Amino acid sequence: MIKPILAVINNPLLPNNDSVTNPVAYTSKAIQTIFTLFMIIGVLYFVWHIVFAGYHFIASDGDSKKISDAKTELTYAFVGITVIFSVYAILKLFGTVFGIADLQQLRFTLPTL
Repeated sequence: MIKPILAVINNPLLPNNDSVTNPVAYTSKAIQTIFTLFMIIGVLYFVWHIVFAGYHFIASDGDSKKISDAKTELTYAFVGITVIFSVYAILKLFGTVFGIADLQQLRFTLPTL
């Protein structure tokens, strides 16, 4: 008379509900999602600083201190984006050298709806 109720926990990050049956797929997808989020935030931060460095150049009115600050901001923006893509390259290299499949398959993909 009493029927057991089965509950399944679904993870929205995994389209085929592998979270319950395959923890390796879950970990792989979580790493990929975190990395993609990190890259998107980094690129948006880079664009933000490029735009404001340009604004500071325009608003400097020839003041050498303000121009120097704008150049510094531009330099830091490019150093930051270089570090972000270097982390990607180092993770891929690390995955290739040590044979870690999740890092070998690491890709920068834009999110879709």
